[in-house]
Amino acid sequence: MRQFVMAAMVAACLPLSARANIPVDKISFQPQVKGLGCLKPETLAMIKELVAKIGPIQITSTCGGRHARRSQHYRGNAIDFRPLATSARKAVAAAKTLENRGGVGSYSNGVVHVDVGEREIAWYGHKRAKRRYAHVARNGR
Repeated sequence: MRQFVMAAMVAACLPLSARANIPVDKISFQPQVKGLGCLKPETLAMIKELVAKIGPIQITSTCGGRHARRSQHYRGNAIDFRPLATSARKAVAAAKTLENRGGVGSYSNGVVHVDVGEREIAWYGHKRAKRRYAHVARNGR
């Protein structure tokens, strides 16, 4: 029953054109997430590819909430999620192989960030602590 309710919530939050593309039975949300309606089509495609690689995820953040200034979240380009069928480490490795991705990061609490922004950047660490970065400009930028 709970899966049916979650699938109905996901379907209600998605634009009609995107519903056929997202495997709604493999996505759940934390209560503060209002759905995927604010995300760009490229981000929805990234979610579909990600779920196909790692299995079910729980989305912890999309466009709402508090993020860093100029965050990809505010542009509809990013999600934070918790993998439900694999480890965060394996989810990060899978996310780094996605065709259309920008930043990939993970936090010590098991949450993973993936975006479709212009820069390819990776990190691990706490939100406001020193992080280890690896930056590569996409398309020579």
